[in-house]
Amino acid sequence: MTSIRRLLNKSGLPLSFLFLMLAFQGCTKNENAVKPDAEGQSSGGVSKITGNIAGACKQVCLVADQKKYVGAVGVVTTNGDLLVTYKLTAPNAYLADVQLDVFTSVARLQAAGKLTSAGVVPSKFAFTHTFSAADKATTYTATIPKAYVDQLSSDCFFVAAYAVLSTGEKAWGGLCMDAADGVAQDAGKQFAGSPGAGYFEFCKTDCAPGIVYTYAWEDQRTSGNDSDYNDLVVQSTIAKSATELKINFLAVARGASIDHKFRFKIAKTGIAAIFGGAYTQDANFYYVTVFESTKAALPTSNASGFANTSPTPPCVPFARREVVLTLNNAFSYNSAKPIEPFISVYGSGNTTTAYDLYIYEVSNRDTWTATNGKTYPNGILIPLDWRWPLDGVNIAVPYPKFTSLTDGFTPNWAGPPVDPPKRSTKAFASSARRLSHLQTKALPNRCLGGLFCGRAAAFSRTSGRVRFFCPLNSRLCCFP
Repeated sequence: MTSIRRLLNKSGLPLSFLFLMLAFQGCTKNENAVKPDAEGQSSGGVSKITGNIAGACKQVCLVADQKKYVGAVGVVTTNGDLLVTYKLTAPNAYLADVQLDVFTSVARLQAAGKLTSAGVVPSKFAFTHTFSAADKATTYTATIPKAYVDQLSSDCFFVAAYAVLSTGEKAWGGLCMDAADGVAQDAGKQFAGSPGAGYFEFCKTDCAPGIVYTYAWEDQRTSGNDSDYNDLVVQSTIAKSATELKINFLAVARGASIDHKFRFKIAKTGIAAIFGGAYTQDANFYYVTVFESTKAALPTSNASGFANTSPTPPCVPFARREVVLTLNNAFSYNSAKPIEPFISVYGSGNTTTAYDLYIYEVSNRDTWTATNGKTYPNGILIPLDWRWPLDGVNIAVPYPKFTSLTDGFTPNWAGPPVDPPKRSTKAFASSARRLSHLQTKALPNRCLGGLFCGRAAAFSRTSGRVRFFCPLNSRLCCFP
């Protein structure tokens, strides 16, 4: 599997810097708020996939009778152990039995007698649990010990998660997507001879994500931008295994009042199915919608009308979405350009017509002209975690190496940002008093002020910095 750490190392910067989640912020823009036409993530407009398992590194559907969504299965690693959680969402249904196993190939499952010509044999799975009717269990977590996982000798393996419900229905864990008559399972991971009996892939690195790319936009098509590149900021982790391309997206900041769809384009060759996003297609490409409305993903947090681009509290939780593409042998992976991200922008007062803005470094298109006559990209790619500017603050202020296309567009401009001017001693003292009672305690679900926020609260009279974080709802870091 493509290593997240190797991808991070492409930037040439230390990992400690790559994992900083900080943002320069503020607010000045005024546009009439509009919303794109509804498309929905499902064929019916409302997704049937509703379960959520907190803390899961990987979450899939629990599907009965091949098309009925009855809950979710989540996986996480803890000290080498594999924790698999079942969670039912179907009404008036409880867990009666669960049977679970992990394996690296169907051939090995057959060799162990757990898969025969007649179909899969869950009763021979290594881990089982039976519930009484009085339990009325709707959730259950099974622990697969580290020793059992280690004998697989693989970072990526398959999980067979089976459940019998109190209703008599038999359900299996696996990827699924909305369909007209329920949900559709991942056809590529089904046990032969057992209709509806499926499995899913899990990789240990699913539990160790790191930001591989940040995408940022100025959303006015040809002119009128303020060069802060925070109209939309989205971060992503991309990893490929033999059978899947897994992309996790975080919408982290929105400094525009007009709305967008966040989407990506990818060549069709070698893609068997797409889970986690609605899509359209032409002869050669899929166009996948990740966030149907960035205003819905990152709602307004204060009077600015924006999200996570202002020093005014509160912080807005990041919006997360995972898209999984299942692959066949024809798929060709380009680690330098795995996808082409873009936004569909809905101009002021317009809810039906949009224009698309791609990332310049990826797609070599979409530019705008500043009042000085110089040309800049609308969308930029930063190959690491990134601290975005305050709203209305020109990107060249914290990042002086950032230049126009006219001037050559300096590569590797996104080094450590230049700190804002130090505040007065009186301001520092005030901030210190605010933080003195906190010590090692987590701060409330809001930003309180200070030069920037990080992973721990601290105050230094010598450097004149106040550091704090907003840990409860996001990894946002604020720069007043």
